[in-house]
Amino acid sequence: WSFLLAGFLLTFTSSFGQTYFISLFAGEIKTSFGLTDGGWGAIYTIATTLSAVTMIWAGVLTDRFRVRQLSLAVMILLALACISIALVPNGILLIGVIYALRLMGQGMMSQLGAVSMSRWFVAARGRAISLASMGFAAGQALLPIVFVALLVSYDWRILWVLAAVCVVAVIPAMQFLLRQE
Repeated sequence: WSFLLAGFLLTFTSSFGQTYFISLFAGEIKTSFGLTDGGWGAIYTIATTLSAVTMIWAGVLTDRFRVRQLSLAVMILLALACISIALVPNGILLIGVIYALRLMGQGMMSQLGAVSMSRWFVAARGRAISLASMGFAAGQALLPIVFVALLVSYDWRILWVLAAVCVVAVIPAMQFLLRQE
């Protein structure tokens, strides 16, 4: 059960780099940086494409390192990316921040969730991947509701700091769950 819960947390935490989460703040980001729809789309497309290309090489890390070690590094970098979007001063640097969010969240956290289930479960691999993948659905169901509700009362930048806190809060749980990896 601890490995299944770890897989669920990996896929759930990937939410902070997924399009559905980042798009919650698109209006505020465009307003803050004076971006048009096309400008924001270009920034997002460039960053996402670069992160996808990087995954060709970064994905190999899941074959070389234990999930316990690699998830710690990826979650720290994801939390830093969440803080960075709260602090980014201009649209040009926004490309790098979105790149980091997409690479660490949507890319590496999702990869770790799938690879870990494939590594740890043999006879029930399909079931394990299905259960861990429920983290994606839980993130899509819960986080937009919570963060949109909070967006009414709080500045979007504060909510990205909250997202970083959420990622950091998962780290001890992951380290505990994977202590016997």
